[in-house]
Amino acid sequence: MKAALIHSEGTRRGHLEDHKAIKLSTYGVLFFGTPHLGTRGIQAGKILANIGSVVAHTNTKVMRNLEEDSEWLQMQLGQYRSISNDFVTKFYYETLRTPLPLGGSKMVLVQLP
Repeated sequence: MKAALIHSEGTRRGHLEDHKAIKLSTYGVLFFGTPHLGTRGIQAGKILANIGSVVAHTNTKVMRNLEEDSEWLQMQLGQYRSISNDFVTKFYYETLRTPLPLGGSKMVLVQLP
């Protein structure tokens, strides 16, 4: 969602003008457990993606972008901040640990921007 709004904001007159409607039509944005600043738990996902690559094509670029202190995420957050006051923004995230099938539990920590 951030990328679409950033793209919409950046359109120029005479070039992809219809994309401007994305931002103009947006009243509010809801983020559900969005790792705005990345996450430490991405290593397990990378391992699973590597295992899955034996059977099917996998793209680990998304996971690299979600690493903690990712330059890509920081750049996107900076671009979004400059337009974020144009919308009502709500953040939703876990406050309780989720039980895992093989025992134990996990909670995805989300730092708010």
